[in-house]
Amino acid sequence: MKKYIIVTIALLTILNASAQTNYYVDAISGNDLNNGTSLGTAWKTIQKACNTATPNSIVQIKGGTYNENVVVNVNGTIGNPITFKNYMNDIVLIDGASTSGSTMITITNKNYLIFQNFTIQNKTINDAQGLLVETTASNTSTSLTFKNITIKNINWTSSITAIPTPTDNAQGFIAYGRNGGITNLTVDSCQIFNNILGFSEALAINGNVDGFVVKNCKVHTNTNIGIDIIGHEGTCSIVALDEARNGFVSNNECYNNVSAYATSGGIYVDGSKNVTIEKNKCYENGWGIEVGAELNGTVEQITVKNNLIFNNQQAGLSIGGYDPTTTGQVINSVVRNNTFFQNNSLNDGTGEISMTKASNCVFENNVFYTNSQDVFMSVDNISPQAGNVFNYNCWFTPSNDPNNITVNWITSTYSTFSAYQAGTTQETNSIYSNPSLNNSILPTPNLHLQTGSTCIDAGNPATIISIGETDFDGNVRINGSTIDIGGFEFNSALGINNVVINNSSFLVYPNPFIFETTISFNSELKNAKFKIYNILGQGIKEVENIYGRQITINRDNLTKGIYFYKFTKDNKVIAVGKLIAE
Repeated sequence: MKKYIIVTIALLTILNASAQTNYYVDAISGNDLNNGTSLGTAWKTIQKACNTATPNSIVQIKGGTYNENVVVNVNGTIGNPITFKNYMNDIVLIDGASTSGSTMITITNKNYLIFQNFTIQNKTINDAQGLLVETTASNTSTSLTFKNITIKNINWTSSITAIPTPTDNAQGFIAYGRNGGITNLTVDSCQIFNNILGFSEALAINGNVDGFVVKNCKVHTNTNIGIDIIGHEGTCSIVALDEARNGFVSNNECYNNVSAYATSGGIYVDGSKNVTIEKNKCYENGWGIEVGAELNGTVEQITVKNNLIFNNQQAGLSIGGYDPTTTGQVINSVVRNNTFFQNNSLNDGTGEISMTKASNCVFENNVFYTNSQDVFMSVDNISPQAGNVFNYNCWFTPSNDPNNITVNWITSTYSTFSAYQAGTTQETNSIYSNPSLNNSILPTPNLHLQTGSTCIDAGNPATIISIGETDFDGNVRINGSTIDIGGFEFNSALGINNVVINNSSFLVYPNPFIFETTISFNSELKNAKFKIYNILGQGIKEVENIYGRQITINRDNLTKGIYFYKFTKDNKVIAVGKLIAE
């Protein structure tokens, strides 16, 4: 009999542990004296939910404006997170215009939490912060996810033209990993824009953060760096752990992140280790992507691949430590399969790459298409610099003249491609050739390769790609005998070479999707054709005779994974893109 009692108690414990609780918050009709477990007994404030919610619960926040500075005081547990989200499709605004605190949401030493689908906005005060994640002393934090969060108008001053000093700061999203550190941090599909940042960044991960992902975000129109992965600043007092590491920055769009006092990157990695920067679009920033080492110590194992980098004010890529009084340098890193197009809009001679203290770094399989200055790169006369390799790249200048180029290499300047190859003993297998891009006109170039491009199957045949790696579009990364040069792998099955559409003319939502997704166009389709392909370029679903402004695609028998779609009309491609079935 005792055995049966024990089993019954165990089963009840399991059932109770798996039962999910829903809590509700309603700024208009709620009351913090309620129990919060129904719409009729909703709490009034998000703070009440952040004091009370239990593991394995969902806090559903009704639409409205919440004038609060929120401090999260609860934890989920492994397998039983707490989720804070909007109710249904309601618009939730956490607004700081009339609040007294400087930080809109503070999360200190917390675990197993999910935040999604709301906006943080309107805080103007020095040291303003939209969302702060931190650990203190030896405390730890793990498994925090932020998805579809919008952060805007977080400002150190109301004047966008004000020139800041080092004590003038605002931060959209900041994670500080101190001695105990942060692990398993995810920032997904967030928008961070229109922030006056001073000496800080729009989205930053700083110090002892081991294991992170920043993906699918749009970071733009900020007055300093867009995404910053940081170390060696003393955030963690344990020197060996004071570096954000083992992370991915992928599928983000970063543009117009420009500082008035310094050159700011769309994406910046400084003082970090083992970080992959892939499939991002960076344009109209100061630098496109920067891999730096401002302070003492090395930045190593940084991989920059499959990115599109164009029309930035200075070089598309800045790499290396720059201060001769520090030991800071970049080592053992790889820059491959990116497309650099007409960077250095300021025409200051930095070209497509600006390199300082960097050693044992590899630059291969990249397209470098310069602006009208015809400047390839600028390599400063600062040591150490040793063991760097440039090879299997495609270089091109608008003059279409390999005997009229500029390479500023340490103490030498080369004016012809052959002289550059001979003088540096670099680029043995590289080419000077028009890469045959679909559209070579700024500000909205189409950087896909056309049929017959010299970049097709022209990369390093020994290139080793990572498991599951795809090109910028999500196509299989090696489609043929050898990897292509640049951020795109040519795929004739999708007809990529014929694409001539402005990406802003259609919208896909939701994507990723579970049951169905809708593709909407700004103008009406007439007798169009739609087709879905798998990652091998095989057609698996087709719809003909499409009329109207949108089409809804049901999941049907699509398994979890990446797919591609193409709209055609009169044998011309009018739209192409990627779908992700979850």
